[in-house]
Formats: sequence, structure tokens, C-alpha cells
Amino acid sequence: MSDDALLFYQNLADEYDRMVRFRQRLEKEEAILRRWRERYGFSTALDVACGTGLHAIALARLGVRVTGVDISPEMLRYAQSNAQRYGQSIRWQQANMLDLPQAVAERFQALFCLGNSLPHLQDEKQLHQALRGFHHVLQPGGIVVLQVLNYNRILQEQRRIINIRREGNTEFIRFYDFGKPHLQFNILIIRQEGTTLQHQLHSTRLYPFRKEEIETALREAGYRDVEVYGDMLFAPYLPDKSPNVVLVAKK
Repeated sequence: MSDDALLFYQNLADEYDRMVRFRQRLEKEEAILRRWRERYGFSTALDVACGTGLHAIALARLGVRVTGVDISPEMLRYAQSNAQRYGQSIRWQQANMLDLPQAVAERFQALFCLGNSLPHLQDEKQLHQALRGFHHVLQPGGIVVLQVLNYNRILQEQRRIINIRREGNTEFIRFYDFGKPHLQFNILIIRQEGTTLQHQLHSTRLYPFRKEEIETALREAGYRDVEVYGDMLFAPYLPDKSPNVVLVAKK
């Protein structure tokens, strides 16, 4: 991940949990990840690009021993606070996802990289480097789980506005600027204080990896038994309709 992504999340950290509705989503994410644990039977996991700890905490509540890794110390500060609030013991590690073999000594039965984090890598060369690093920190037979948005659909539809969400006196507007080969991902935060409006714009570059690129990169990095779904509930992947691309592969 780039310095651009680091700055993006450092600047968003104070608002991030409200924007993603952390508290409202936790039980739902826990229920989803319970199905993953039941299907694949892992008891240790690494959450890469863990942000403020939503998925790491959900996994820990299921009895999984979890380590969370993120590039942003500010996001990890909130992750640690969230873990304490929910009574979970999780190890947190600041590291770029490109540097996992140097940063993480343990080997895990599962590695999750969720929340559309991979597109913060800037090209296919970085994607291959990251996937090799993920492979390195997995135990033999361990699984890697990758979730990205379905860029086949996004690039085809060319819709700029992703969503508009209001939380209290604050509105979050997420939108794209389309370019080649990168997209500019923007979050406009508008806050109303009485009759005064304040706004902040946060932007970062994304590389819109498609299902075929990631699938090929997984095989070239030494993974086997690649499975592809259209969401985290194991729905079939439909190129023109699925909201996500979820890939699972074994070391």
C-alpha cells in the first residue's frame, strides 16, 4: 500500500467507525464469519488491512485467535479501543500488507483481506508481491480469503456516486473519479453545526483489480483450489450483477 493510502486512512480514522456503522454491523459480520469458520475449520487468523478491527473482533468473538495488521497507527489505535470495549484480546501490528513476511513471525490457518483493501495496491506487480507474502504467513493447508468490489460491474456501469449516508449531523458521500488504469476514490464529509456547514474531502487512488487478474495471481503465487463467490455468503459470482468478488484459496 502507498503513502497515499496511509494518509487517507490516518485522516479518516476519527470518523471511520461512524461512517461504516461499526456497532450496527458487528453482529452481522460475526454471523457471516461464523459460517466461514464452520466451513473451513480454522482457529487462528490474520486480518490484513484490519482498519478499526471490525472483522478481527468478530472473529475473536467466535473463539478464533486473531492478529490484526494495518498500515495506519491511528486506525490501530481505534481497533485496540474497540477490542477493549468488546472484551477481546487481539494482537495488533502496524505493517504494510506488502511487508508481511518481515513483520509477522507467526503462521496462521486463515488470512482475511476484506473491505476492498487489495485495490490500494497500485499495480499487478504489487498484487503478486502481496499474495506471495500472504502465502508465506499461512500454515500448509491454510486458506486466504480476499474480498474486493466487483470492478467488472463498476467499470461497465461508470456510476460515480457509490452511496450517501447520514449519521447524526454528518453526511458521508462516497464517489469515484474514473481514470485509467486507476480510479480516484473520494469521501466527502459534510458536517452541520447549527446553520454552518463544514466539509472535508479525502481521496485515494485504487487499482480496479478484476476477478480474472486476482485468480491468475493466486495460482502464480502457489495457491490451489481457488473458489470464487459473489459475496461473503457464498452466492455464485455473476460478472454483471454481483456486488463483490470473494476468492478463497489454499496454500
